[in-house]
Amino acid sequence: MPQRNSLCSFSRVVACAIISIWLCAVEAPGAETSLQKIRVGYVSPSTDNVLAPLAQKQGFFRKRGIETEIIALRGGVQMAQALLSDSLQFAQMAGSVLVRSVQSGADLVMIASYVDRISYFLVARPEIHTIKDLSGKRIATASIGGSVDMVLRFSLKVSGIDPKNAILLPSGPPMTRIAAIASNQMDATIVPPENLDAAEKAGLKMVKDLSELDAYVQHTGLVVRRSFLKENRQLTKAFLAGIVEAIEFYQRNDRATIDVLSKFTGIADQRSVRDSYEFHKRLFPLPPYPSVEGFKTVLAEIGAPKNVTPDTFFDRSLLQELAGK
Repeated sequence: MPQRNSLCSFSRVVACAIISIWLCAVEAPGAETSLQKIRVGYVSPSTDNVLAPLAQKQGFFRKRGIETEIIALRGGVQMAQALLSDSLQFAQMAGSVLVRSVQSGADLVMIASYVDRISYFLVARPEIHTIKDLSGKRIATASIGGSVDMVLRFSLKVSGIDPKNAILLPSGPPMTRIAAIASNQMDATIVPPENLDAAEKAGLKMVKDLSELDAYVQHTGLVVRRSFLKENRQLTKAFLAGIVEAIEFYQRNDRATIDVLSKFTGIADQRSVRDSYEFHKRLFPLPPYPSVEGFKTVLAEIGAPKNVTPDTFFDRSLLQELAGK
């Protein structure tokens, strides 16, 4: 894993100190007696979705007067539908799902970014040495048109390969994709960091840490309905403050975080969990502002009209209020 330089470390310390000041302003004294109940959704039990479970475990929501129920859904479309029907109040959702939903008329907006880099590793058969070797090869994606597929195609483009010159085939979740390569049905795929150890044990080679690419793509973030935000601004701000505190806790408390992460992902192998923890420690932003450049990438990849701008899809005002700006 690449090491952060001293300037980045100093900047993160300063950011954490500022965040701590924010958080004091949104705690709800006496909230234990009148908790507001909300539901939070996520699609996959992966590290980029661990912030809400971490905040719940550490009591960051409860001390602000919020009782959370965290619910797993099958996919991004179901997540958007659950938000729109008020079955969920908050969702940890990919930027591509958000953009497509809004373009279809959904009243949704991202209020915080969790990951705005390519948070995957490229793994392949042993004879493949570089990304450029993938031209003409069979690459396993999750589902055509999904968020993983979009990130995969973008990664190829950034690396100088036209996705049309490769054969992308839908192959399901990470472990299924790994098995397809190990059995010689496929040549390569991308996997999240928690599955890297399993890929290597299956005989696959790690070709590239894609987070090292000089590219931004708005992946996981916190999404709400705009109407909910308008009607429940203080509640939304309090929930967001709990998420921000969870990011700060994640950065400073590896043992407690890894314990939550292991239970949430269901991964018992400690090397895999720690690798994923360290990987995302570099990626989780403080403050977690949605990424303009990341949304530009999403819009370009899904072929949005040229007049659609990134700020259509996010609202930074809550984070700015927490910062006192």
